[in-house]
Amino acid sequence: MAKLATKKDKITKKGLLIVFLMFHIFLLISLKFTAWPEMTLWPYLITKGWLPYKDIAIAHTPLLLVDLTILYKIFGVGLSQLKIYTWLLILLTDSLLYWVVKEIWNKKIALCSLLFYIPLQLFYEGNGLWFDLALAPIALIIYYLIKKKDYVWAGIFWALAFLTKQTAIYFLIPISIVFIKGLTIQKIGKLFKTSKKFILGAISAFVISIVIIWALGFLKEFYYWAFKFGVGVLPAAQGQINFPSLRQLAVSFLPFSIVPLIFFIKKTKEPFLLSVWILAGILGAFPRWELFHFQPALPFLAIAGGLVVAQTKQLKPFFKALLIGYVVLVAILFSKFYAREWGREERFYEPEIKQIVSYIEANTEQNDKIYVLNAWDSIYALSNTLPASRPWIPHLSWYMKLLGIQEDIVSDIDIVRPKLIVQGKYGETGLGAYKPDLIDEFIRNNYKISESIGKYYILKQK
Repeated sequence: MAKLATKKDKITKKGLLIVFLMFHIFLLISLKFTAWPEMTLWPYLITKGWLPYKDIAIAHTPLLLVDLTILYKIFGVGLSQLKIYTWLLILLTDSLLYWVVKEIWNKKIALCSLLFYIPLQLFYEGNGLWFDLALAPIALIIYYLIKKKDYVWAGIFWALAFLTKQTAIYFLIPISIVFIKGLTIQKIGKLFKTSKKFILGAISAFVISIVIIWALGFLKEFYYWAFKFGVGVLPAAQGQINFPSLRQLAVSFLPFSIVPLIFFIKKTKEPFLLSVWILAGILGAFPRWELFHFQPALPFLAIAGGLVVAQTKQLKPFFKALLIGYVVLVAILFSKFYAREWGREERFYEPEIKQIVSYIEANTEQNDKIYVLNAWDSIYALSNTLPASRPWIPHLSWYMKLLGIQEDIVSDIDIVRPKLIVQGKYGETGLGAYKPDLIDEFIRNNYKISESIGKYYILKQK
């Protein structure tokens, strides 16, 4: 009878896991999807033979773009392909979270963690592919490997995380704490031995990556855009720094207020260290404050929430009351978010963009080039056209103000003379208000407005 009960329990938990995954997919399909233009344009240009960093200014490390390039090369470029990839990545993170927690704790805590993670993942603008989203499952794997003391593979996966986004550097904080915890003079040799394994794994992955980049011929450009510019210039660039208001700060951190309760749960296993993993995942939100930058922290926050919810009986009445208040406040916060985002059209793929794409397709021939200014750069990929300037530089002030960038772009479009120019109307504030003077002057002197589609102009040569 005991064996039969255990078997039924396993079936029930597997059934719940499937239900949770299906529920997550249902929510992802029902809520607004963010189709970040870069996630379409950059891999699309690579499939057309443009080299990353050399022909495309990219301030991020390349691993995610490699994945997307392979995807688009096999299945073509489109919104559906991007959505499917994004949702499969999210389901992978769900499954990894369940498996990791089950292996370290138990299935009950694993299910509670997953139930906690699903609404968090969506609330923190997770229904859209960006580098932070891709960092989350890799961070979970590193956490598990460190727990299991498999330091070589932990080093390899940390290198892969860094090659996904540079903010993976923050995960060295909890990793370092693991290595130096309880350190004494007698244990220095052991510290060297364990850290050496981690460093060996990381270096081996980096060396292979650098050799591949060198062989492809853009190592110098990779260093410039991903590190000298991406790390040294971009974080402090005017317009890039975006600190939250007090209200945004309160909303962003309210779900994290459950973390102190893990210190009152017996089965937490090193609550301080879990808190540091959460902190490391948060640090990528600085200095440009956006909710989606919290994604790497969410699996660890979900583990904290799962531990508390699964073992509520261990809490004293005062802390139980705090937990009830927390659940009510978070439920209200999440409900407002879901009501606002339910059934909304895709971000960056509005009806105006679809009209522009249709217009370009109807008014260009194969090999015609266009130029997009102050509009979503995914227009190139969606209309199957190429930019008139190479390398492609984002229309953002921190790129356009670099020495010689505008002069090079004007020189290119003067030679190529693009068939069409798509130009968004300049706003009074925000990123859409920036007007690159040299490019704008050239366009006004050589092109005229042919069509107006919403807040966008279609220009043709005079």
